[in-house]
Amino acid sequence: MAKLWLGLAALAACSSPAAKPDAPSSPWSSGPDLPLARLESGVTALGQRVAVVGGFDTDQAAGLDVTKRADVLDTLVTPMVWTQLPDAPVARHHVQLAAVGTTLYLLGGLDGTPDAMNDYPARGDSYALDTAVADPQWRAIAAMPAGYERGSAAVVVAPPRIYLFGGAATTDAVASNIFYDTSTDTWCPGPACGTAQLPDLPQKRSHPAAMRRVDGTFVVVGGLSGLGSDTAQNNVYVLPMAQQNPSGTWTEATAMPVQRGGCAYGTIQSKLICAGGEASTSALSYTMSYDPIMDVWASLDFMPQPTAGTLGAVIGEKLYVPGGARELIFEPTTTLFIYSPLDTVGARDL
Repeated sequence: MAKLWLGLAALAACSSPAAKPDAPSSPWSSGPDLPLARLESGVTALGQRVAVVGGFDTDQAAGLDVTKRADVLDTLVTPMVWTQLPDAPVARHHVQLAAVGTTLYLLGGLDGTPDAMNDYPARGDSYALDTAVADPQWRAIAAMPAGYERGSAAVVVAPPRIYLFGGAATTDAVASNIFYDTSTDTWCPGPACGTAQLPDLPQKRSHPAAMRRVDGTFVVVGGLSGLGSDTAQNNVYVLPMAQQNPSGTWTEATAMPVQRGGCAYGTIQSKLICAGGEASTSALSYTMSYDPIMDVWASLDFMPQPTAGTLGAVIGEKLYVPGGARELIFEPTTTLFIYSPLDTVGARDL
């Protein structure tokens, strides 16, 4: 039977060309490597460019250097090309990075140099870079309110506000949520905040993922209840817009099937995509999507390799995931993985 099958296969190969698939076998592909290895950098979409700022650029054996470097990937040119922006004014990792229009915002983060207790102090000083001017230079903007300094918060941009959900203080995760108003250069909580302050998350979280539904509802997913990967959680917290939720309280939705923190996340077609991350002693390759309207999770194609310690940026219905580590060790990489769901078949509901 085996010989007959081989003979038929050879005949078919000679008589007709091989069939070509209608779509790639996986929605994941690789893009141009980062110019410098990165781990725990700030990552965001800056128009049609992917911005990567700060983070560890060497492994533990080489001293765990934290870079000030800022790189951007132009996704509109073929082939895509990395170029440099001016270095950030501070060396930070787990930084909150966001963009509104052509301006890049570096908000807080964890200091590049550990303190006497070998902790990386959370900082609140913040900076902006207008990339549209001829000679862009970072400038200082209002710092986070005292006592609210953090890194590794989930970032949601809803102009003119940049929201930070949870995050890591110097020694523990936090439950508070804050936002920066780019139009007034002010933070909430603060003197001008009024009733706009968001209620705390039901539990403290660092390294969560988040999104904002089209109706204004906030969704915060997973994260770590402390600072270690062994505290990974899978809760989904939902804060409806004020008109529907006058008490301003978070509710719980269907939990993520996998406990994890630190996934590379972004919103594609109104669904939250969560790729990779960490849990227990492992970097993960699971990719999942969450439909916040139907409250349904779906399993997607795995990442090409397990990836932890990085974030994602969505541009043109694609999720870009630069750098990170293959294991839960300080070994930054230069990889760029790109998730393009529109090129392949659909997801599998869970």
